[in-house]
Amino acid sequence: MRGENVRFWLPVLALCSFSGYTSYKLVRAHLAPTTTEPRYDFKSEVVSSRGAIYDSTRDPVTGRNYPLVKSTPCWEFRLDPVVMTSEVVRVKGEKPRSREAMARTISQVLHLDYAKTLAMCRDTRSRYQFLKVSSDQRAHDILKNKRYVAGVIVQDTHERRYFEDRHLAHVLGCVNKEGVGSYGIEQRFDKLLRGVPGRIRGKRDGQGREIVEKRVEMTPPVPGADVYLTINRHIQKDAEDSLAGGVAEFGAAAGWCVILDAQSGDVLAMASYPDFDPCEFGKAPESAKINRVTAFTYEPGSVMKVITAAAAIDRGYVRPDSLYSTDRFEKGPGGDPKYYKLPGDGSHVWEPRMSVKDAIVHSSNIVIGKLGYELGPATLHSYMKKFGFGEQTGVELPGEEVGILRPPERWDKATRSRAAIGQGVSVTAIQLASAYQAIANDGVRMPPRIVAKVLNADGEAVAFGPPRKGERVVSVETSRQLREMMLGVASPEGTARRAALRGYSVAGKTGTAQKVRGRTYAPGIYRATFCGIVPSGVVKSAPQDADPVPPRVVILVTLDFEEKRKFHQGGNSAGPVFKRIAQGTLRRLEVAPDRPDELLEYDDEEFERMMESRAKKVAEEDPMWGGEPLWRMD
Repeated sequence: MRGENVRFWLPVLALCSFSGYTSYKLVRAHLAPTTTEPRYDFKSEVVSSRGAIYDSTRDPVTGRNYPLVKSTPCWEFRLDPVVMTSEVVRVKGEKPRSREAMARTISQVLHLDYAKTLAMCRDTRSRYQFLKVSSDQRAHDILKNKRYVAGVIVQDTHERRYFEDRHLAHVLGCVNKEGVGSYGIEQRFDKLLRGVPGRIRGKRDGQGREIVEKRVEMTPPVPGADVYLTINRHIQKDAEDSLAGGVAEFGAAAGWCVILDAQSGDVLAMASYPDFDPCEFGKAPESAKINRVTAFTYEPGSVMKVITAAAAIDRGYVRPDSLYSTDRFEKGPGGDPKYYKLPGDGSHVWEPRMSVKDAIVHSSNIVIGKLGYELGPATLHSYMKKFGFGEQTGVELPGEEVGILRPPERWDKATRSRAAIGQGVSVTAIQLASAYQAIANDGVRMPPRIVAKVLNADGEAVAFGPPRKGERVVSVETSRQLREMMLGVASPEGTARRAALRGYSVAGKTGTAQKVRGRTYAPGIYRATFCGIVPSGVVKSAPQDADPVPPRVVILVTLDFEEKRKFHQGGNSAGPVFKRIAQGTLRRLEVAPDRPDELLEYDDEEFERMMESRAKKVAEEDPMWGGEPLWRMD
């Protein structure tokens, strides 16, 4: 009997003990919110402030660089419907607040739709639902007050603000919901911008509030580093507006442009169209996210002819006035069998012989193709490499493409002349602009850069890459001869009279590259390019001056057409866009004109009429043009 009693009462006592302990824990878990006895140890991470991104201009009031992107302190509000259901919310002397009343309070202070907010409050299957990110102090105070609402989780965070809206979208990039940089500078310098989060470890009371007196550890966060760009935001806006206007005016599907400082290679502006809103990055189509200046390759067309001429002149094979036969098929006793399938010049009627300079001005495929043959694959390839083609420029943006420049041993007979005129090779816009920067800088190519410096929270410079070193590509004399040759392109005698600037000389070159579809060229579909150096660096503003006005900027513009258009040539579409961008850039930089007499003699409309009249006269009188209007040439 004694054993039976023990076996009976032992489980009963164990069950009673378990019930008593469980009841005690339940009572403790539902203590009044006024209880301040410590309940839990806790540790939490303190979000660091993400570094800012600045442009190169300074605020005249503060003297500081203008911020393009900055993180501002704010709160992230989330909703837990389960907690809202389990907790009683009431103001003293009033009835408990209903779910509908709390939903209305939330929607009012956060400016949300009431019906959607109420649906979120009723959905107890989804916890920690995102409500909004806001810096409204009133909303913070109300939603943190347990007398008005329950189940609203408020977390300290930072809001990324893009002060230029859509401008500079491809350069700046964006930050995703996890605070990680995507695309552009935000991605390239994410680790430096993000900073180091802080840490708090200590005690909290029954209401979940920290007891500051019992804090065990406090490691403050380290703010992220600030990135200073070489971009001039005023020039950038002008360039983007002009580019978007040109794309619409000429019916292009896309367009891109880049502006480099002629001496330093610094990027003053970089634009790609179509663009996107950094705050709505996820909604943008993939085609709009591509930075076509750095992450897109294409056949450059005739703009590559300047590089071929540079190699031939620098090696001493030719002079600007050296003459070449304009006959594509070298037959008969005086013919030269080494030319193989030379590219033609369309229906253009040339004089029997043409100088190298005129071949650049009139964009002759035949003459430049012959130059390519005479240079040979090894020599032409070596100069293309020295000018920066076939490798990344090193500009501080992610996703930069290399382009296509096959080794010389893989060039066939046709490639020898086709590569010389910009076919069979692919480049990026930043590579092409950098090559022209070398010509503008008396033959020294400076690797382009878009980041001037990175400063940490203490204002100390952070090393983020090897120092830049200039490389001599061609001689000083060669580069000046090239610029003199290119002067005639933006003139009535050249292929880009619409790119001429009143008061300034332009050393440039057009390019109209037929687009590839599959394995063949698509008829009638082109990419139009104009790349120019302003001022040219070979014109004196007054006869008594000792030296010409030095080059200031290199501007490249490309319009990408997806269908046949009337003005698809580089001089007719990209040229006018270049002109508008150059006018705004020179005005912003306060560059003195090297042809001041044109400013006194003409206004803009008179200058346009004069250029058109001279172009028509040349077309009628010069037998090289066969009476065909100049603005149809490239």
